Parts: sequence; structure tokens; C-alpha cells
Amino acid sequence: MNVIVDEKHPLYVYLPCGVGGGPGGVAFGLKLVYGDNVHCFFSEPTHSPAMLLGLVTGLHSKICVQDYGIDNKTEADGLAVGRPSSFVGKTMERLLSGAYTIDDDRLYKLLKNLVDEEQIYLEPSALAGFMGPVYVSSREEAKYLENATHICWATGGSLVPKEFMKKYYEKGKMLNIKRAI
Repeated sequence: MNVIVDEKHPLYVYLPCGVGGGPGGVAFGLKLVYGDNVHCFFSEPTHSPAMLLGLVTGLHSKICVQDYGIDNKTEADGLAVGRPSSFVGKTMERLLSGAYTIDDDRLYKLLKNLVDEEQIYLEPSALAGFMGPVYVSSREEAKYLENATHICWATGGSLVPKEFMKKYYEKGKMLNIKRAI
């Protein structure tokens, strides 16, 4: 695709994260290929921030979201993990550029907007990375991102039955209407 990745053209990748195995492997591979020119971020549901808690506390798999009174209930089913991978957490703690959370309602709103704009259908958990560019570009360092490439890692949805996908879309539509009122 002729995308340049170097010091003057950094790559930013936003990965939905559950236990950490998939996004950890992707981030590790990207760091091997692009080194300091790639910046990887994990995104988790607000009610299942297992990897974030493990990284922040340094306790990794010795901590779970329930230890902090978080219920671990999310509609982002692929990310509904209460305890992170110790191996991934310890491996990624020096390689990851950051992590953030996203609430379920925003996942549905993003889902609806993606369908409307691009006709791409994804399951809610696949949209967790979509706020990453917004968060990163709102920071003061954003002025250095002029030549950056941003990738929202979005997998999931091709096997979701059409009737479920329609319900996801309708929920996002309803949430967008509520916001406007």
C-alpha cells in the first residue's frame, strides 16, 4: 500500500484487548519489524480493563478487575476478560505505548457510524480501537503526528448472523438519537 514507516512517518496501531494474547502478538511483531517507529495501544471495555490494571499495577495475572469492584460485564464479548495474561503483560510493559478504555455505548455508536459511512459491519468488540486516533491526536504531542499513519485493528464480525448485526446497528442508532436529545 506504499505506506512509509520510519522516524518521520510513525505508525500508530490501536488494538482491542482481552486477555492479551492476540494484540500482544501483533504488537510484538510490529515492534520487531518497525522498532521505535511504531506505537501500539491496547483498548479495553471500561468494565473489563484487565490488561490495563495488570500493567499499571505491575501485578499482571495476580490481579483481576473484581479486585477493584469492577463487574467485568461488557457487551464486547471477545474482550470480556477479568484477569490478564501474565506473559503478555510482562512482555508488553516496555513495548506498549499506552492503553485506554472505551464504554459499550460508544462501541455501538461507532458500529452504526462505520456502517453508515463505509458499509463495514463489525461486532462491537472489534471497534474498541477506533477511539485511539482521537485520544492520541488530542494530546499536546499531536503536532508531531502530521505524517503518521493510524491503524485501528478491527477483527470480528464476518461470522455474526445478519439478524444480530442488524440489532447491533439498531442499538447504535438508538444511542446516537439519545445523544442528540
